[in-house]
Amino acid sequence: MSTRLSPTQQETIARYVPVFRRYLDDAENDSNLLEQQARRELYSQLLTPDALKHMGELEFGQVISSLWSSRLWGNKGYLVEKLIRDNTLPALVDELRRLLWGRGAVGTRFDAFRRAVKGMGAASITELLAFVHPERCGLWNDMARAALDVLGFREDFPTLRKAQISGDEYESFNDLLTAIQSELGAHRIDDLDFLGVNYFLFAVWENARERLPLSERVPPPPPEAPEEDFDHDEMVEHLVNIGQWLGFQAEKEKMVARGSRVDVLWQAQIGNLGVVSYVFEVQRRGSIDSLILNLQRAQNNPTVQRLIIVAAAENIDHIKGEIASLPESFRKSVGFMEVREALRAAELIGELSGIIGKLELVRSQFGV
Repeated sequence: MSTRLSPTQQETIARYVPVFRRYLDDAENDSNLLEQQARRELYSQLLTPDALKHMGELEFGQVISSLWSSRLWGNKGYLVEKLIRDNTLPALVDELRRLLWGRGAVGTRFDAFRRAVKGMGAASITELLAFVHPERCGLWNDMARAALDVLGFREDFPTLRKAQISGDEYESFNDLLTAIQSELGAHRIDDLDFLGVNYFLFAVWENARERLPLSERVPPPPPEAPEEDFDHDEMVEHLVNIGQWLGFQAEKEKMVARGSRVDVLWQAQIGNLGVVSYVFEVQRRGSIDSLILNLQRAQNNPTVQRLIIVAAAENIDHIKGEIASLPESFRKSVGFMEVREALRAAELIGELSGIIGKLELVRSQFGV
């Protein structure tokens, strides 16, 4: 189904056309475009049907390490090892083949990949699709969402509020990119594939961002989506990565006490004093009674200093009411983090990773 732009949206796009032309005029010196071209060439070698038949850990690591969505991982080797450990390399390669070259609608293949592969969200999946099939697949990430918000699509395209989308929503997003592509063509900016449209969105996002005061350069995300729209596993991965960036040994799904397996555990060795531990539980839809019982059991581990519940704001209020009558020693050990705050922390770490990554202080073992 084709998407039609409103007159207001067309006018807003038109206002950014001169901005985009300046970007295009300086394309030869734009590091983002140079990196994009290098990625196109890399994937044309590593992600063809024939190349996937012979993909090993090195090639898989090169693909994953080069993703923009992997930038927030300081240790990309850990990310690659985790994906292989959680899914196995043969299964990952097979699912990549189905995603990129399988039959059926792209939305159907997107959904199948998300169900089958643990540890990869919409940003990673759509990035792979966009670089392999830039003529018909777009790249769904925070930058694109923010740019579309600037262009006035929030009301007509409520999916902007969501980091994780379904296959049907991805197809609707691609329809929207087609409409923007056509509108740019009306301004004589032709021959853009969807990566080219993504570059236009980047220009919109960067230009809008640079007009903000320095203190507001990292704008808040679009209004928080309903609680059920955040992805539990993605949130767990964010917490692991935040912990690692802070210098903790951070792991997921750890048994910390008898009968208590927690979503995320941060640990640190404090000189000769021993280990301190911080427990995180991500609460989305499960039983609050089970959550509280699990945390009470985790408190039996003498190294645990803090029990942190990550949830949507309205859920946090409910949980606080449930624990209000419990022993003071437990209540004082429990802390709360809103989903919005955790996502913001992950976003800031992603920006920091991008800045530090340009210094190449540590070379990737995968050569990208």
